[in-house]
Amino acid sequence: MAIGGDAGLRLAIVGATGAVGGRLLELIDERAFACSELRLYSSEDHAGESIESGDVVRRVEVLSDPAELSDLDLVFVAVQRGAAEPLLAAISGPIVIDLSAAAMAPASVPLLAPGFASRDQVREQSRLKLFVIPHPGALALATISGALGDFSFCAATLMLGASALGHGAINHLVEESADLLNGKLLLEEEDRQAAFNASLFPGASELEKNLLAQTAKLTGKPAPIALQCVYIPVLHGGALCLGLPSSPGAEGWVAALRAAPGILLVENEEPPNVVDAIEQEALLLSVAVRPAGTSIWCVFDNARRAALSALWIAECLVPDSAEKLN
Repeated sequence: MAIGGDAGLRLAIVGATGAVGGRLLELIDERAFACSELRLYSSEDHAGESIESGDVVRRVEVLSDPAELSDLDLVFVAVQRGAAEPLLAAISGPIVIDLSAAAMAPASVPLLAPGFASRDQVREQSRLKLFVIPHPGALALATISGALGDFSFCAATLMLGASALGHGAINHLVEESADLLNGKLLLEEEDRQAAFNASLFPGASELEKNLLAQTAKLTGKPAPIALQCVYIPVLHGGALCLGLPSSPGAEGWVAALRAAPGILLVENEEPPNVVDAIEQEALLLSVAVRPAGTSIWCVFDNARRAALSALWIAECLVPDSAEKLN
């Protein structure tokens, strides 16, 4: 099903001032995505703010009633999972693209993403009026494991920064870092220090389970991956470290990763870091093949990649426009 008239879609971003919602707004202007109306919604903390994007200044509103969205073609929901669930249940009318990706999609809703679905599959699924964007970590795991093919075991550590917890976590990390450097940081006994610290990601066990399920749903088969999710004190971006045991096919893995769409293999220079990945659309990888096994280092811009997947879905729903993101 294609939607929208000649002037473009009527759409909204719920969570427009957040880490992912902000990237999505930037991409809509960057890609010149045709829309006849674009509404921005956020929490009361940002009510009345204006966002300049491209040559347009847009006002941010508070969504007081989901019924306000009923006359739109498409709604991007880019808020944390707890806020998204009641909203998803209440929206009626438009197609919804859910970017609150830490939970698993309903069994009836396939996960679709660039490289894992066709335009026709996207248009066919539009009858359900719901798309769930995979977590960027799951998309990275699926892209890499799909390129590797069959392997016996993989130990993976996914490292996520503050942007994975939303814009509030970014502000908190900045403020706490400043307080710590100035000797002013006071923590309650139950508080966890975010600045200059690393720890298991909040809700790591549930997140790990969901990301492995998303990875299997994207690739069509479960992979023998032992995953651990870790919080690292960076503002934006994420990293993924994979370790595989020694295998006769290891040299072939390097060639497969080099040829895989969505991957930029960094060779003959220093491995990329998280900052290098910011604003990049591809996964940046380096590979080390050693007698004891193979290690793969991957960095990516998690917010941008989530926003790109969502906009790709939207492009596929508009006739003759999806070529921009293919």
